[in-house]
Amino acid sequence: MASPSFAPQSARERRLSLAEIDALVSARLGSTRGLGNSQPACFNRQIAMYLAARVGRWSTTIIGRFYGGRDHSTVCYGIQRIESLSETDPEIDALLADLRRRLCKDGDNSGVEMPTAPFKAERLELSDNEIERIAAAVAEKICALFTTELKTRFPRDFRGALGE
Repeated sequence: MASPSFAPQSARERRLSLAEIDALVSARLGSTRGLGNSQPACFNRQIAMYLAARVGRWSTTIIGRFYGGRDHSTVCYGIQRIESLSETDPEIDALLADLRRRLCKDGDNSGVEMPTAPFKAERLELSDNEIERIAAAVAEKICALFTTELKTRFPRDFRGALGE
């Protein structure tokens, strides 16, 4: 039976905030905010959305909320558009590489090195026997704490129910 990994995530796994990503894109390209689909704010926003999804690992729903309550499908379209442009336009690809480098760099704005691939912790393999033993110990501890809490809060009401 496979068991979940209980290895802690390292400090370098801190997610970049949407505001940090937006600030970097705005500083490099210009405002990401504008009325409707005005250019270049729309393009700049799509770049920021792409980086938020791919580097910051934010969901399209949260990214959409950050950018004025846009629908997640709008965010998906923006991400796909930037991916498509980066495949065909070397300037866009170079721009994305530079922005990624700046976001991931141990530097002034974040101080955090972001991994290029998702974090993969080592798996802690336990036998079924070990899992059952741990589960029993946890259950016993929870029952003891619960019993103590009941005795403290309701001494008269639960005296008979607790076998006393």
